[in-house]
Amino acid sequence: MKAAVLALYEARPVEGPPGDDGQRSVWHLSPQGAELLSFVDREGRVQRQELTLLGEHCVWMSGVGLRTGRVEQVGAVRTEASVVHPDAQPVPARMLRAALALEDYQGEDRYILHIQRVLALARQGLVLAGGAASVAPAPAAPAPVAPPQAPTPVAETSPSMPTPASINPVIDPVIDPVMLRRQKTEGLTMLIVLGLGLVLGVAMLFWLL
Repeated sequence: MKAAVLALYEARPVEGPPGDDGQRSVWHLSPQGAELLSFVDREGRVQRQELTLLGEHCVWMSGVGLRTGRVEQVGAVRTEASVVHPDAQPVPARMLRAALALEDYQGEDRYILHIQRVLALARQGLVLAGGAASVAPAPAAPAPVAPPQAPTPVAETSPSMPTPASINPVIDPVIDPVMLRRQKTEGLTMLIVLGLGLVLGVAMLFWLL
């Protein structure tokens, strides 16, 4: 591509007559397979450019942006009998290759400088967006495969034997002898009081009768 572009630098541009809308065409052609067709308005501003490099096509239009495609040559001789097949979406690889082919130009041709700046901006956008990595992706290193882990041994339990979690522990209370004697004393006191009350009640009943 760079050899074709180098021959394009040395090619003498051919200017066409102005059309009805005042636009004129400027055509750069090299026999090595590079072609640049520019359309300029009345004030000399570039409105559209079509760059062909060895069958790859880049089209820039003011207010639209950059598109890509491929060129199918109909005849054996490079003439106007060629068909352009546009890509459904701009292909980053085509834009990047065209930008790399034109990056070394340091001449003064304003049309070549224009398409060079357009492609340089597109390349910068690809780099910022990470699209340049999709042009020639590096082979990804295989992810390390973790060795298979041995299954964790599970303790087998007998169906007739309850597991520790299912056992409700029963705590035996501690019997205090002092407390036991106190309870017995209180019980006897209550019986004596009840007996005295019963005797007094019977005595009052006889006194009343």
